Amino acid sequence: MGNESIKGLSVNAKTLIIILLFVNVGFASKMINKYYSMKESGYIREQTFREQLEQRVMKSFGSMEEMNKMIADITRQKEEAEKVAGAAKEQDEQLRLTNKKLEDAKAKLDEEKARLQKEIWEVEDSLSNAKKAMSDKDYTIKELMNNLEVAEKETAALKKQLEDHSKTPGAWSLPQQ
Repeated sequence: MGNESIKGLSVNAKTLIIILLFVNVGFASKMINKYYSMKESGYIREQTFREQLEQRVMKSFGSMEEMNKMIADITRQKEEAEKVAGAAKEQDEQLRLTNKKLEDAKAKLDEEKARLQKEIWEVEDSLSNAKKAMSDKDYTIKELMNNLEVAEKETAALKKQLEDHSKTPGAWSLPQQ
């Protein structure tokens, strides 16, 4: 019964199917071998790179321990640099805040300066007005002093005339103006 199900295919078709199966199996095995050879060559490449690196380190540093010390020092310096960078960043933030506060204080001082300057100008104006008023009053006082002097002279002259007339009682006359 087993032959009856395949009985419908010709010998050429059966042969072709078997050949294709062998070709597929051969191709798959070839690809698997290629994969493993590539994997192995990659490993060899990495291994040779590591060996070359170790040789270069040995030439440069003398030993692996010395290289490890240098790597540890570099790592420590990197960590210190990161700490310093963090501190610098924090200090930068503090400086920004301080700068902002200083700018605000400067703005307030400028406003206060403007207000005080306005008051100074107002006081100068009032002082100028007061000086002008004092000057006007000084002028008025000088005029009054001159008028007082003139009045005193006239009073003295009138007193003298009065005395002169009182010495001579019969000679009353009106003063001349």
